[in-house]
Amino acid sequence: MSVIPPPAKGKGKDGWNGGKGIATYTDNSWSGGKGKGWSDKGGKDWGKGKDWGKGKGKDGKGKGKGKRPRGPSGPTLPRERITKEPVTGEVQDWKGKYGWIKPTVPLEHPLAIKHNGNLYVSMSDLVGGITQLTPGSLCQFHVFSDPSGLGAEECLGS
Repeated sequence: MSVIPPPAKGKGKDGWNGGKGIATYTDNSWSGGKGKGWSDKGGKDWGKGKDWGKGKGKDGKGKGKGKRPRGPSGPTLPRERITKEPVTGEVQDWKGKYGWIKPTVPLEHPLAIKHNGNLYVSMSDLVGGITQLTPGSLCQFHVFSDPSGLGAEECLGS
């Protein structure tokens, strides 16, 4: 048994709530409610409002501290050679144009604790016609010091 409410008298198009705020489904979209409603436009019918997810915090000033100033780096920094004789080490990692070498004998230098004792080596520091180093291989080089730490120059790979 179904209950049918009595028709409203003089309150709009139909008797349900006076014709106000009723959503109807026509032509693949919902409409007629109090908001914009749902449509078949793939979620592009949300309406105007705050621009969520743009990385702005309170007062539009940003979320955090942003990029911090970084120290000097790269193969063009002024260098001071530390070793008179070449030393050996094992290539720990090669990242395309630079890498890291762990000396066979740990160095006694105040900057040696930086980078876990590894030495920076740039592709421009390789000699003998090589353009990259293979991780795990041995190499021979001179150690230098620059503002960012210790590195290897005149590096001969095997």
